[in-house]
Amino acid sequence: MKIILTSLLFIFAGLSFAYEREFIVTDIVSDQSLQIQRLDKQVVVAPGDILVIYSHESKLVLGYARVASITDNSDLFIAIIETHNKNGLIRPENYLRKLDLTKINNDIPARYDLAYKAESSVAAKYRPLVYAGLAQGMTASNLNKKEWLLGPSILAYGLTSNTQLDVNLASTIFGVANLAVKNKLIDTDDYELSVENGFQYYHTSRKGSYQFTGNLDMTSNSNFKSYAKFKLFTKKPEDQSLSNSEEYTRDLNLELQLFYGYIFSSWNQLIFGPKIDVNKKNVGGVIGYYIVDKNINTMFGVSSTDFSELRLGKQAYLLNLDFWWRF
Repeated sequence: MKIILTSLLFIFAGLSFAYEREFIVTDIVSDQSLQIQRLDKQVVVAPGDILVIYSHESKLVLGYARVASITDNSDLFIAIIETHNKNGLIRPENYLRKLDLTKINNDIPARYDLAYKAESSVAAKYRPLVYAGLAQGMTASNLNKKEWLLGPSILAYGLTSNTQLDVNLASTIFGVANLAVKNKLIDTDDYELSVENGFQYYHTSRKGSYQFTGNLDMTSNSNFKSYAKFKLFTKKPEDQSLSNSEEYTRDLNLELQLFYGYIFSSWNQLIFGPKIDVNKKNVGGVIGYYIVDKNINTMFGVSSTDFSELRLGKQAYLLNLDFWWRF
């Protein structure tokens, strides 16, 4: 009996080894490209396939690579590094596995540095948040080209990977026609910077308003991220929407936000932080928990326009529920 159990153990270990080490890095061609050798003959690869890179020593995920070209020897090919955890060095003997990021059952550890930006077909679970709900608004990340985002409070479309159009549907319902154009200026592994030009027309008072928003997202480490935002906007008449329930009479107004994000092992996220209305001298804030599925994001939270007002209402605290599809 012991002989049978020992044999089964060796067979299982061999299968696990073959599964984990489907490919191996044989050479570092350049800073962004690797030569890969296929170890498991049953795994088929083609240009465009995504591979996850593991350290052969620590077993930690180092990043993703995309198959670029296959040589005459079908077991050797070149892959381009898509993302890379700077705390780990990619080198020969690192092993790889083929991934299908359109599905959400991959056992990839949740980390901000493993968010995949390049493809709209990748499940929303593995991509950066573009929209954080009505109370928080947009982040610095953009939709990819021809990608849509739709929910009760938002409609957005990616014209290109750097330019997107937004319509605040919640404001539209209350008679405020609006359109915003967001442009991503900088996109690195450590931070993203975007600017947004927004236009509103208040039908009841027949007045318009202009808003300029700057977004800066910075990755502090694998599990923490910060979202800084400043808004400059012109006069706004009072309306019934949740985001603008008081009149702004000054020619130029300023709002500042600084949110912090934490990503859980499940890829769900917690985002919280203060919001300062400089002109009205109010300090409020938001806390939200995000359940991120394949194409649907759901947010539960609490927002406040003024922490000192200990009551429920548009000028104090609001319970938030928002959800949107990304496709």
